[in-house]
Amino acid sequence: MTDLTTPSSYAGLYNFHKYWGKKPVEPLRALISVLSDKGDVVSDPFLGSGGIAKEAVILGRRFLGSEINPIAIRLTEFNINPCTKDSYRQAIKRLADIVKDPIQESYTVAGLGVTSHLLWENGSIDAVWQRPSTGIRRRVERDATAADYELSASYEDYKPSLLRNLTVFKNSRINATVDLDWKKLFSGRALRNIELLLGEIRNFPTEVRLALELTLTASIGQMSRMVFAITSRGKTTGSSKGKTEVGSWVIGFWRPKQHFEINAWNCFEARANKLLKALPDSFTAIPLGSSASNVLTNKTAVYVNSRGAADFLDEIPDNTLQLVITDPPHGDRIPYLELSEIWNAILGESPNLRDEVVVSNAVGRCMKIDEYNLRLTSILQYTAAKLKIGGFIVLLFNSRHQREWQALKALSTAADMNLIGSMPLNYSARSVVQDNREGAMKTDFIVVYGKGVSRPDRLRELGSVPGWINALPTEVF
Repeated sequence: MTDLTTPSSYAGLYNFHKYWGKKPVEPLRALISVLSDKGDVVSDPFLGSGGIAKEAVILGRRFLGSEINPIAIRLTEFNINPCTKDSYRQAIKRLADIVKDPIQESYTVAGLGVTSHLLWENGSIDAVWQRPSTGIRRRVERDATAADYELSASYEDYKPSLLRNLTVFKNSRINATVDLDWKKLFSGRALRNIELLLGEIRNFPTEVRLALELTLTASIGQMSRMVFAITSRGKTTGSSKGKTEVGSWVIGFWRPKQHFEINAWNCFEARANKLLKALPDSFTAIPLGSSASNVLTNKTAVYVNSRGAADFLDEIPDNTLQLVITDPPHGDRIPYLELSEIWNAILGESPNLRDEVVVSNAVGRCMKIDEYNLRLTSILQYTAAKLKIGGFIVLLFNSRHQREWQALKALSTAADMNLIGSMPLNYSARSVVQDNREGAMKTDFIVVYGKGVSRPDRLRELGSVPGWINALPTEVF
């Protein structure tokens, strides 16, 4: 069980996409290994990007899962059944043959070459970067010319035709306003190039289309006006490099006055190269079932549902599941659907915002703490009924506020359920939210509940983990 205390950094397919709230793989794998056997049914009613699903499948468990966020369902399906390295390489080459030159032309100034980055501030271009054609320098910087402004302006009237309108709520927590649209988040040039990519991607066969769509969603943040400039890397140590570096799109819709406009093809290609390295040379496809009964009758090994946790649990008979391991929404920490709006729009998906379990500051959504507790309590109590005697519910959670733990505490009142204990869930690197959010905890917690009498060997394994206590986390209670 040392994997619970010494996770490594994200790697492979897990490191490909910037989906919110990913968890280290090693603790998930260790928990599934200890608390279930091969052939058992493992479930996750809040799938996220599918890490639990993937690990359950690798370990020979049957799996049932649910997620209301469309981009998360796509990521889960791709994690389980990725395309091969060769098919993706060929697809990228074909895509480049069609769209690379038109995209690069939109960044090319006659006599000066192709631009890689433009540093904007209050409507003015502070600097233009280009990739050197030879040598070891990473970039060549020059001043902006009238031609740079003219080229940018020639695309500013571009109106998207493939992208659906964004649904955005006023939410100061994530810098969102109701009038936020594509034009405010992206330059006209970026939107034109995004639609060039998207239009061609939609012509690819299913085998690689999902991989290409996810590559576009994974890279689109760096194509936006939300990429900040880092001008004082060493400020915390008292020394400053004095050299401007490229930041990244961070959680929310903050549009800094000083920001980068980055060559859209370069963004896409960089993310594609990252995915290419992670893809397998070959793999055996795992058929996905169309219902929970397909898995429960051993017709397929995996079923994922996009209708939400409560509807998903309706499909599962009582006393069926050996292990439920899930990372439910942590109160008001991350409004997943609001933050995933750009990704879902790229995929042509419109999520069911009404059924999300979350606390949101968004005006008009009415997603307050009481409603959150009511929904999550109902889902966890319902989940307990689906668990076999001797089974476990494992919750990954992060909140300093006791009110947001109400649903977890209430799980002890469900029939035959009892709290076994908890332990910290460590990370090799913390998230931006953990580093910067006021009041954010520096670690998540693993909270384990059992139904009926648990096998002694499993309890011994849990008890041997450093930091394990037979209670809820003392940092909160």
